[in-house]
Amino acid sequence: MRKSYRRTWRCIMAAGMTVGMTAVFLTGCGREAAPKKLMHTMTERLANVESFTNTFEMDLKMEDVVHYTKVTMDMTMETTLDPKAGHAKGQAEVVMRGTTLNSEMEIYQVEEGDVAATYSGMDDLWVKEQTNGAASGLSVDTDLFGEMTDSIEEFRLAEETVTVEEQECYELYGDVTGEDLIGLLGSQMIHGFGLVELPDENAIPNLEIPLTLDIYKEELLPARLIVDMTDVLNTLYDSYDERTDVNDFTIELVFKDYDRTGEIVVPQEVINAAEAG
Repeated sequence: MRKSYRRTWRCIMAAGMTVGMTAVFLTGCGREAAPKKLMHTMTERLANVESFTNTFEMDLKMEDVVHYTKVTMDMTMETTLDPKAGHAKGQAEVVMRGTTLNSEMEIYQVEEGDVAATYSGMDDLWVKEQTNGAASGLSVDTDLFGEMTDSIEEFRLAEETVTVEEQECYELYGDVTGEDLIGLLGSQMIHGFGLVELPDENAIPNLEIPLTLDIYKEELLPARLIVDMTDVLNTLYDSYDERTDVNDFTIELVFKDYDRTGEIVVPQEVINAAEAG
């Protein structure tokens, strides 16, 4: 079981980093989104962003007749776009079938020549993985959101502003398709890193899932992204007469600082540990 959990952690860290590095470009193809002027201005300002930091939180709680599953993840991330690199650190807890595992996690993603290297650490044990080209999370591909244009066009602007990081923000809200959300967050995230067994895997792309995007009023840059899949999954289970209750399935990213992150370098001790492991 420990080995299985390690595989889950690696999926969690890779997917979490991917979200942190790509969600900031949500409106890369959203020039026609509503309200058009706000989205257009934000897109222009995002084009000049060189780095950012954000937090990433995920809460998943679900139960059926005999089993209870809980996943809690809380990470802090920093990202640079030139060169493309990322660093994330935080904690995760998994409760499944009476077993609880808490782990400290850390991940570095950097480019090493023509190779993308990912150093994943769990409880001070490090593993290195390499891929030709961009690793998951290293590639910021705004084309990823090309299919989201229609969904974002239907978003509404809330009448009242909200506060994020003690700053006033505009709030946009609406539904995106499951297909769009998979493109944004990845299949691993939607399936709770392999811990959510859905009654029909083919139903996800057609679901309408609530998404909220907050935008800093002064900077006109993304402030917070919230995805709430709780009600949608409950409805899906009910439609198949499945006795599974989803108590909570939410994902939240908060973007804190732009253009304040220095060069991200993998510490030599991490490199040595990964090579030794």
